[in-house]
Amino acid sequence: MIQNTVKSLLLIGVMVGSMHKVHTMDKIHFEKVTIAHEKCIFDWLEKPHVQEFWDNSQKHRDDIINFVNSRKEICEGLFDYWVGSIEGNSFCLVMTSEILSTSNVPDVWKTHLSKTGKTLSLDFMIGNENYLGKGLAAPTLEEFTLFIKDKIDKSVDTFFIDPNENNPRAKHVYAKAGFKVVTEFIRNGDRFSLMVKAPGPITIAAID
Repeated sequence: MIQNTVKSLLLIGVMVGSMHKVHTMDKIHFEKVTIAHEKCIFDWLEKPHVQEFWDNSQKHRDDIINFVNSRKEICEGLFDYWVGSIEGNSFCLVMTSEILSTSNVPDVWKTHLSKTGKTLSLDFMIGNENYLGKGLAAPTLEEFTLFIKDKIDKSVDTFFIDPNENNPRAKHVYAKAGFKVVTEFIRNGDRFSLMVKAPGPITIAAID
């Protein structure tokens, strides 16, 4: 009797957790960053939890300003910016950039480019502190990759993301969102993991 009760409670817990996840993902809305989001994003860039791992340079800010004011297409070395919101409240920023065989990226990246479609690199942050610690990061990234493939460009089938080795929490979140570590590389003296989300088997290199 007790065992049946415990099993029932565990089943209810799993069902409630799954329902909560689906409900949360259904509420997430993505759109390209506009002038209306500019102040909000620049406020996020001042947050200590963002500055720890996010580019806060003037060059980055200038690229955001350029994007919201005039740039319409992805160009080499530049990004598209997307804001995620829940019930009208902006909470996260995603940067995307198409990676080509001619892109100025580490050679190990080019080894993992899609052979059947396009490859996008992602950078992701939750800027709104009210949405930290709520288990939103992984489902948001999952939903964003679906959003890109279903609503923006059906030819995109591979996504890269590259957490710093000093950010194991991000690596854990990205793994929950379906990304796999395929190799590591050095950039500006720091070690990063290249994580890939793609259809089919993923080749994983030996990591020293």
